[in-house]
Amino acid sequence: MILEYKGIQVFFSDQGLGKTIVLLHGFLENSSMWNHLIPDLQKTHRVIAVDLLGHGQTGCLGYVHSMELMAETVEAVLNHLNIEEKTLVGHSMGGYVALAIAEKNPDSIRGLCLMNSTYLPDNDERRILRTRANLMA
Repeated sequence: MILEYKGIQVFFSDQGLGKTIVLLHGFLENSSMWNHLIPDLQKTHRVIAVDLLGHGQTGCLGYVHSMELMAETVEAVLNHLNIEEKTLVGHSMGGYVALAIAEKNPDSIRGLCLMNSTYLPDNDERRILRTRANLMA
């Protein structure tokens, strides 16, 4: 599915029924990384997977996307779908986005899972690696 947001297309999938789980991929990945997991989850839950800004089929809003801007974009998708309560699952960078969503709207969060992620900010070494990966992409 596609949502027009701030002049770009934001790609997401919406499958299943029940309490909502939102899947957020990592840096240089896209929502297809969850394809093996979604069929099992959608048996008991509504599962939303979003291509974050500049990844997969979602456009860019600038050269650099802050976690807060990515969180705002995910929230636009969830508002479009009338989702109020959700469990967030974030892999790597998706974990940072999940934390930004939870920080802004803590009462809407039923659960939070950080996979290969942390609540701590990136250190200098991680920033250098990410910058290098951006230059190669």
